[in-house]
Amino acid sequence: MRECAGRRTLFFPSQTHTLHGMQMKRAILILWLMACAAGSLQAQWNTRNMLRMGQNALYFDDYVSAIDNFNHIVRVKPYLSEPYFFRGLAKLNLDDNEGALQDFSQAIELNPNYFQAYLYRGVAYSNLQRYEDAMGDFNEVVALDPSVAYAYAFRGITEAEMGRYREAEADYSKALMLDDQLVVAYLNRAIVREKQDNWEGAMTDCNTAIRLNMFSDEAFGLRGYLYYEKKDYHNAIEDFNRALKVNPENIRILMSRAMVWYEMRKYPETLADYTEIIRVDSNYIYAYYNRALLRAEVGETNAAIRDLDKVVEMNPDNILIYFNRGLLKMEIKDWYGAYDDFTESIRLYPDFVKAYQARAAVCEELHREDEADADLLAAWNIMDRYKKMKEGDRNALVDTSANLRRLIDINAREDEVRDVINGRVQDKRVIIELQDVFYVQYLSLDSLRSGKVQYYDKHIMDYNQKHNYRPSITLSNRQPAYPDGFAAGQIEELTRQLAVADGADARLLRGVFYLSEKDFPEAIEDFSAILAGDPDNLLALFNLANARVMMYDYIESAGDLTSRVVGEQAEETRKVDYSLALEGYRRCLQLDPDFVFARFNIGNVHAKNGEIDRAIEAYTQAIQEDKELAEAYFNRGLLFIYTGQKAQANADLSKAGELGIISAYNIIKRYCR
Repeated sequence: MRECAGRRTLFFPSQTHTLHGMQMKRAILILWLMACAAGSLQAQWNTRNMLRMGQNALYFDDYVSAIDNFNHIVRVKPYLSEPYFFRGLAKLNLDDNEGALQDFSQAIELNPNYFQAYLYRGVAYSNLQRYEDAMGDFNEVVALDPSVAYAYAFRGITEAEMGRYREAEADYSKALMLDDQLVVAYLNRAIVREKQDNWEGAMTDCNTAIRLNMFSDEAFGLRGYLYYEKKDYHNAIEDFNRALKVNPENIRILMSRAMVWYEMRKYPETLADYTEIIRVDSNYIYAYYNRALLRAEVGETNAAIRDLDKVVEMNPDNILIYFNRGLLKMEIKDWYGAYDDFTESIRLYPDFVKAYQARAAVCEELHREDEADADLLAAWNIMDRYKKMKEGDRNALVDTSANLRRLIDINAREDEVRDVINGRVQDKRVIIELQDVFYVQYLSLDSLRSGKVQYYDKHIMDYNQKHNYRPSITLSNRQPAYPDGFAAGQIEELTRQLAVADGADARLLRGVFYLSEKDFPEAIEDFSAILAGDPDNLLALFNLANARVMMYDYIESAGDLTSRVVGEQAEETRKVDYSLALEGYRRCLQLDPDFVFARFNIGNVHAKNGEIDRAIEAYTQAIQEDKELAEAYFNRGLLFIYTGQKAQANADLSKAGELGIISAYNIIKRYCR
């Protein structure tokens, strides 16, 4: 309505009004107001339509598309609470609890009575183990509307996590009084009843849940576990089989069935379940470890060693893996391999008595009697210190604290085992690449179809407008997709143009094509020739720096720096001389302090050289200049993971995912939970 009021003077110029003139003006005003109303209704319809599209995407578990839809509404109408709430739900389903927390909080700020936002913010708090905050939100929901069954059910889950089983059972019962069809409340009440040794009550709840939903794999799985507790293996297997018919890839139930098969001494079936789990999730470490132990038990020693090799790749800091593998290597008389494994166990935990004793036995087989005696003496000294420590001698310390618990937890992972190598955050299990440098490149139709590939930049716009968009160039960090022979044909054409007239624009385009084709010397020659005549040509200066960075990286990729086997102990990161490239980027910033892509690329160069603090500083400056630069959030988030700052990493990766980098959510799931 402000827009209509602001234009009303257009229809009433100062003049003598005839009746006809007044009627005409009134007709025009009515038409104008109708147009305003139609525009308002159209905008309202578009908002509702976008909201509905996002909700539909949520319904079909397409959380990334849902976030994209809600983003559009937030940008246009940031005063609406609903898009923040629904975007929070999408993030919650992507395990982005920190991001969900922010969205739910924003929805509550805009609408303090939005009880659904309190409800799911409580879930996010609970997932982050901020249980008191979660309880506060659930209590707020109950205060706003005591009839919300899920408020009691979710509060019960949080109370159970806090070990308050009686309170949790009471809340589940309250939820069921309000909604006796709430299957999740029956299942959770069954769990807390079992923890309070009320097996019959737990079984009754499972039976009710199954009666309400015959297709609940979790209900059959929980009842199967209850049967297992009573050693009723036949019924346990029957329930696990029913659950797996509903959801054949439920890993928890497969593990439970394997456990029961093992108790029944049906080892082939046990092995088959472990193998199926590995097929479903090739990174499920417990399946490899348990299969290794079972294979060792049935005499498949070499296969057991192969499984433990895989476990070592996934968790190289576990003393039990090396120790057990060392014992297996002793069985096949691989004395040197066993010696190395026991030595690694001792390195990780110098007070590991059994590792010294086992290594002493290996040394005897290798006729290293002096080493064997030294290991046995070390084992005796540790046992003596342990005895004295138990008797109260404060000087006789043995490491039996959290360090040992960490070193025997099969799934334990520590941020310290990650390294930044050649611009990549490397975990012992997976490699996650930083978003690459931005460079000037040709904008093709195929690259547009591939998704988000460009940002607005005034220098690019000026160039494209000057040349009537023939061809168009852009700034992107993705490899362009050209039709076969297209780039080569363009290079030939531009070379012919340069033979006629030494035009800087044609040379810039040719350099762009050379750079995209990884012909770095030719690209450097073209950009340098432009700068010889025009030292302030920002696009040529920027791409010259990019050509040098990309050439150095290409050379390094062929060397031994990036050829290390994942899981190997990283050597000191070799420094690459990026000084000319950095000088070029800084010159770009002198010409245009707002040229954010130069600042982002500076961050990448520092990250590649292991200068983490300087890289984070550069990304931070880039974000301050452009709060929509998804790649800067993503890369800074990875570096925060490296430095062990999980909360900051989660916040950055959440923003990167929100802005369109989908892989950010996978990293949140792996590292930020």
